[in-house]
Amino acid sequence: MPTGNDAVPTVPHAPLIDQGLDLDDLLSGTFQSILRIEEQSLDNKFTRGLTITDVHTIVAIGLHEQNPMNVAATRLGVTMATLTTAVNKLERLGFVRRTRSDEDRRKVLLSLTCAGRKVYRVHRIFHEKMVDAALSELSEGEERVLAVALMKVKAFFEERA
Repeated sequence: MPTGNDAVPTVPHAPLIDQGLDLDDLLSGTFQSILRIEEQSLDNKFTRGLTITDVHTIVAIGLHEQNPMNVAATRLGVTMATLTTAVNKLERLGFVRRTRSDEDRRKVLLSLTCAGRKVYRVHRIFHEKMVDAALSELSEGEERVLAVALMKVKAFFEERA
């Protein structure tokens, strides 16, 4: 009988399981650890008072001068209504500027203020340092294997999102 989980095929990874490795635990545990580390990184003068969701919204807007709201919503994988709520908060706090397109007044364009650009840069530097530290114990070959494996895992989840 088909179940609701049919969309995700189960393929046993016996060699890894036999060695005591639980891939689900590795993936979900790594994801949770990254989120916790990101949350801890917000305790600085540029990001104090922001949530990790706020910071990710700032990153999705990016350093582009005029970024359409629908593009940022797509990058975040959220609805326009959800993004509007986030942008309202970030605009009120002085991190985001909202303007109308000169060509199409219906189109709302987003850009970062000076404070928003600082948050963007601080978060980028944080990610660069985190990745460098995480990979520091790997050989160049191990890094390549990890990159290829992560690209495949990412593609798998993106196809289903």
